[in-house]
Amino acid sequence: MYRFLFIISLISSLFVSCEKPNEQTLANVNEKAISLESFLPRYTDFLSKTHHQDNLLNRHIFLNSMIDEQLIVDYAADNNIVNDPKVNREKQRMYDQLLLNQFFEHEISPRTKATDPELRRLFTWSKTSLHVRHLFARDLESIKSIQMELENGADWNTLAQTCFNDPVLKEKGGDLGWINMGDMDPAFEVMAYSLKDTDISDPVKTKYGFSIIQVMEREKDIFLTEQDYQLEKIWLEIMAAQYKKLPAIRAYTDSAESQLGIQFEQEALNDLFLVIKNNNESHNIYSRSELVFFHNGNKWTVRETYSKLNELSSRQFNHIIMKENLISIIKGLAVREQFLQKAERLNLHKTPLFTETLDQKHNSYLINLCLNKLYDTVPFDIDDRSQHIKTAYLNFRNELADKSSITIDSLAVKSFVLNQRVAS
Repeated sequence: MYRFLFIISLISSLFVSCEKPNEQTLANVNEKAISLESFLPRYTDFLSKTHHQDNLLNRHIFLNSMIDEQLIVDYAADNNIVNDPKVNREKQRMYDQLLLNQFFEHEISPRTKATDPELRRLFTWSKTSLHVRHLFARDLESIKSIQMELENGADWNTLAQTCFNDPVLKEKGGDLGWINMGDMDPAFEVMAYSLKDTDISDPVKTKYGFSIIQVMEREKDIFLTEQDYQLEKIWLEIMAAQYKKLPAIRAYTDSAESQLGIQFEQEALNDLFLVIKNNNESHNIYSRSELVFFHNGNKWTVRETYSKLNELSSRQFNHIIMKENLISIIKGLAVREQFLQKAERLNLHKTPLFTETLDQKHNSYLINLCLNKLYDTVPFDIDDRSQHIKTAYLNFRNELADKSSITIDSLAVKSFVLNQRVAS
């Protein structure tokens, strides 16, 4: 068990009284503080998700879990796991994605504020159910081919047989049944609710791919009152932001791509695509010959471009099945790089929120990495493997605790006041 030192002396309480409430230290692990400020948001989230009540037992249980996390993070540092190239690459991905999210929040959020007429239209949509069907493809070229066949008289149900892997959607002709606002991808819903009954949409890009949508019929609640609208206004503002955010990001991204004026040296592009498609690494990918050209005079060599592509996830890399996919991904990487540079010039990576969130994500990754390695030592064919995993974890945790300095301020844990409205 932990060798906790409980700090409950009069001197401790005097120090706590001089601190700002959220700057109180609840515990120290190897001289690293767990503050009330870091504890509160996670604890209230825990209470909300588990429907537990705030009490002293739950406070200590959750604080102990945060102590466990710090012990494992320290173990990762002591054993040089944090300097593993794979870990560093993953942290860079986390940094880039988090910074990109911050950049879009900074640039796009002001554009997603809805007007009163827009909110009232959403209010009407929220009281309407749609019976819809769709045709689907992963890429733009395929969905345009489906659209052309449809316009030339092809049968909808026959096209659905070829464009869906899901047997139910194949059988039902892409019929999704009745949907309500909030059920589907925002871009899908905006298009569906904007259609008249039986109209067929142009291809719509969603986070899954591309869809052609048809509204078969709809049911409306005709009793809409101003009181209901006012009561639901906050929720409608949230939905409006979701609906407007993705199109705003796409428009912003398309504009940035256009301004970059990206051009390719076709022979070098063909060589790179063949190497990737055939999964046959050759000297061509190490070439310093120029491949990508930008309006401002910047250039990427084949070698630089391949290096950037290698930073993609396996799923993204495996998506390069046609040269058009490769072109699209390279353009996306160029735009992404520009956004990240702009975000750093805005110092978005230096805010306390950014630093804290990145640390939390990185620590969670390290903890999962260490625990997965620990659990892999437990044979898969052993009886009651879950109990053996639990025992292995407890032994590992207690061993770390025995080698560590851990202190808990029991008075601070007991006495802080939790905002019940936030916790509920």
